[in-house]
Amino acid sequence: MSHFKAGASAKSKPPAIGIDLGTSFSAAAVFLDGKPEAIRNKEGQRTTPSYIFYNERNSNIWVGSAADNQGISCITNFLFDVKRIIGRKYNDDYVQLIKNSEDHHFIITSDSDGNAVFEVKHNGMHMKKWPEDVSSEVMKYLKNSASEYLNAEDMDAVISVPAHFNQAQRRATEKAAELAGFNVLKLITEPVAGALYYLRENPHVCGKVLVYDFGGGTFDVTVIDVNKNQYEIMNREGDIFLGGRDMDKLVVDYFKGKLIEEYGEQILTPKLRRRLLNKCTVLKERLSIQEEYSIVLECIDGNEHDFTISMTRTKYEQIISALIDKSMDIVKKCLTKTGITPEDITNVVLIGSVTRTPKIRQRVSEYFGANKIKTDINPDEAVALGAAYQAVLLTQSEFRDIENITISEVSPFSLGVDVTKGLVRKIIEKGSRLPARNDIEFLTLHNGQSAMGFKIYEGERKNAIHNNYVGEFICRNLPKRKAGEVKVKVTFILDYNRILRVEANVFSLGETTKLSSIVQEYPLCQHVVTSNIGDAEKNKADDDLFEFFVNIYCSIKTLIHHVLYYLEDLHSDIDKRYIKQKCSILDSYMEKINHNTPFNEILDMFLAFEKINGPMKDFHFDFEKPYQKLKRAIEKVQ
Repeated sequence: MSHFKAGASAKSKPPAIGIDLGTSFSAAAVFLDGKPEAIRNKEGQRTTPSYIFYNERNSNIWVGSAADNQGISCITNFLFDVKRIIGRKYNDDYVQLIKNSEDHHFIITSDSDGNAVFEVKHNGMHMKKWPEDVSSEVMKYLKNSASEYLNAEDMDAVISVPAHFNQAQRRATEKAAELAGFNVLKLITEPVAGALYYLRENPHVCGKVLVYDFGGGTFDVTVIDVNKNQYEIMNREGDIFLGGRDMDKLVVDYFKGKLIEEYGEQILTPKLRRRLLNKCTVLKERLSIQEEYSIVLECIDGNEHDFTISMTRTKYEQIISALIDKSMDIVKKCLTKTGITPEDITNVVLIGSVTRTPKIRQRVSEYFGANKIKTDINPDEAVALGAAYQAVLLTQSEFRDIENITISEVSPFSLGVDVTKGLVRKIIEKGSRLPARNDIEFLTLHNGQSAMGFKIYEGERKNAIHNNYVGEFICRNLPKRKAGEVKVKVTFILDYNRILRVEANVFSLGETTKLSSIVQEYPLCQHVVTSNIGDAEKNKADDDLFEFFVNIYCSIKTLIHHVLYYLEDLHSDIDKRYIKQKCSILDSYMEKINHNTPFNEILDMFLAFEKINGPMKDFHFDFEKPYQKLKRAIEKVQ
């Protein structure tokens, strides 16, 4: 039955909808008759499993429960967890983790640009499907359900994304929505969408609200300072690979061990693993409401042998305890970074299907106080309903009570540049309110240097190899002066949509001259490396030593180039050759070493070089500066 009557006037334009594209389940919602409501799919359900199945023989594409039912017939064509892959490169560590997982039987490969793509056999042909294409099938299904409900074809939508999605993932999600036929009004972060729904349903709430968002594939925690219609994001932390799927895997691994004990390794065929995952997912959900649950896995060997999967809630809580601990560590980190305590939080909003787990509610209640925990909203639908609120805010001005809501976002990562030896100088700090603007100044390192290159990184570590590479730009046509005499000011401007613009101004000999101005947009990308950005605190000592090394390197290199700059002013050719040789020896040495080189060794080389101060004593070079830096570094490591 249609709930919206189409017509020719502007007032009859169908309302924009909200979409929650989840890892495990997706949902759509709309604001009608003064309130948001979830839109049921064609099977009458308010959420749709984020499953897609491509028929290998014909053009049929199945979505949701139908895909789940069909998937067992050709497991390489049954795609799920697509949200964990969208917007990523093939060589991304997370993509490789999924590719090599025993629980994911689909094929992941690379396109010509290095992006992760799926390989399926569909309609009798082998073909590649980009994650955007696959996710668009889920959104098409949601759009068709909404179109039928609202009696409309063209549709605007607000799409939710995890708070820690980078720009590449956000753009890929937006493209998926466009492929599905939506006009995308805005992307909204999932915790903000959930909070928006809760706060509009509870308009009396003020103070510091914490959103604990534990979904199927991601975990986010966000602290929002609420003052009537002003919502200020104070801080957010999260893990884009912590979710209900990871709990499923732990339970599956537990029962895999039981099956192997009884029947041997050969029993675990790909199809049985798929069936086992389905049963374990049901088991996990039932243990949220029952103390013990059993379910039968039929015909495990193709014959009459059945296997009973049985578990108590206590055992389940033991299995997933490390993941709950991890989520609480992220909560504590978020509060610490904000400088507030659990007592400062007035309300804790639980969203995401995993928050139905009794142990999670217990742990959160113990930390904040049971009276602060709010479970009076449907955690599966809250994000879609909040996105629907945002959609009506953007499109229908007659709703004056929600029209003036202001949401202040913050940067989820620090942004900086590597100029020398991989040392990252932060320009925009993590947690900066958007839009953000900041600058930092750099000096030339070589005599006659005509260009300066800047590699841009996002992350919290000082060593570039532990951060996420974003892009690079070069400031050219610098005045050819002595090392250190030309200064380049680099300015980062990060807008509300997390698009980064970069500007560079050049200063020389006391004059401010805009010799080069570079303005560029960079889509913030993510490539996960061995030490992720969450390790910044743990590795502070190592990062500080790395910074010591690079500062010493720059100081010594600058001194070498200052000496060489004035070399021709010496009258003695013998002194010139001697000093040039000493400079060459030290310069070559500095290029060969790295931050693992003992500082005592560097000091010995520098003291040998310092002997040139005799012939050049009249030039008053600053040998003391690098010497003191080396002494401090040596004291630091002792």
